[in-house]
Amino acid sequence: MSSLDPPLSPCTALAGSDDPVERLTTCMRQLHRLVSDQLMGSLQSELQGEDVSFTQMTALYKVRAFAPISVTVLAEQLGVSLPATSQLIQELVGRKLMERRENPQDRREKLLALSEKGQQFLTVKEKNMMGAYSEVFGQVRLETLQTAESAINALLSEIYKSSPRPADRPPTPSEERL
Repeated sequence: MSSLDPPLSPCTALAGSDDPVERLTTCMRQLHRLVSDQLMGSLQSELQGEDVSFTQMTALYKVRAFAPISVTVLAEQLGVSLPATSQLIQELVGRKLMERRENPQDRREKLLALSEKGQQFLTVKEKNMMGAYSEVFGQVRLETLQTAESAINALLSEIYKSSPRPADRPPTPSEERL
């Protein structure tokens, strides 16, 4: 199948598969494709308007997920050199989107967290991006939405319970602060 072919009906690509993970992954890919064009177009426009690079945006999300996080760990997470990460952090700290402080256990190490302005920045971006999902889901019957919500909540509950890392579960209010 090429990108010129019409889309398959929902989740039919692996209808014969016995692997439920593979079937769900295929369904999620199809759902993602429905919203990705709007999502990426919106994100690109917003990032250009805010003069934020994709790597900087990724850094903000990583810092929010893993805060407090060291500069070294962030560099590893981003797959970017330590000097490039330091420069990226300096710009985000200068724009007051991120905070940097000494690690009390190792004063040579710097820890990062989002500032209040950084939290607000990501909240606005997420609200704008979620508009693409709202537009797609707005076409769906109430009963289908309720069933999907229950299923997604069940999935998230199991994922969070088996998650070895705090970043894979929603942060508590105390974890969101530096």
